[in-house]
Amino acid sequence: MREGGELKKSRPLFESILKDVNILLQKDSSKELKNIYTTAMGQYVIQYRLEAGQFYKSALDLGRELYKYDKMNKIGNSLSIRAVSNTLINIGSFEQAEAYLRELIPLFENNSAQKGDTKAHLALCLLRQSKLGEAKKLMEEAIEGINKNTAKKKKEFIATWLSHALIVKSLILNADNNRDGAMDSAKESLRVSKREKRVFRIAQAKELIRFLKEERI
Repeated sequence: MREGGELKKSRPLFESILKDVNILLQKDSSKELKNIYTTAMGQYVIQYRLEAGQFYKSALDLGRELYKYDKMNKIGNSLSIRAVSNTLINIGSFEQAEAYLRELIPLFENNSAQKGDTKAHLALCLLRQSKLGEAKKLMEEAIEGINKNTAKKKKEFIATWLSHALIVKSLILNADNNRDGAMDSAKESLRVSKREKRVFRIAQAKELIRFLKEERI
């Protein structure tokens, strides 16, 4: 059913199976039953991943339609580009995302913070394409622009952008075998995130710190 693309029908089936197995586990804790549970849960995770793929495809289609609409009407709204670039990043299409981000940067000539945020996203794309030298240079420009904040954006926005930029910097430094610098940048991202209570970014920074600690073992 699921392999035929009928994800809406397969989801309740998996949920029903897991519910039944959980009931059985309350009475039977055998390794065999635990293995059945593990298999069912593993398939349920695949279900989620396939559903996410469908949502990303829909998001990309919508973003491209918005991009065409913006171009046709000569609006110049940055979100029409970001709707495409960020979705491409999410699905790992970094080379395609790079082109959109380079188009986006000139729109923020009078806004150093958003320009810096865009450069941070571009630096991530370059890193994922193994363009480490260019990514490092761009990353420094990104953080400098965010800190300058020429358009006087609210501190909540700055915290969101800066904490993300610091995460990207950490990844770049780690790829460049600068483990101490990578950890320092990740911890700084966590501090910035906590200061303005950026919950999603706090989780990202903590996960990166955990990953970097494990790499040292």
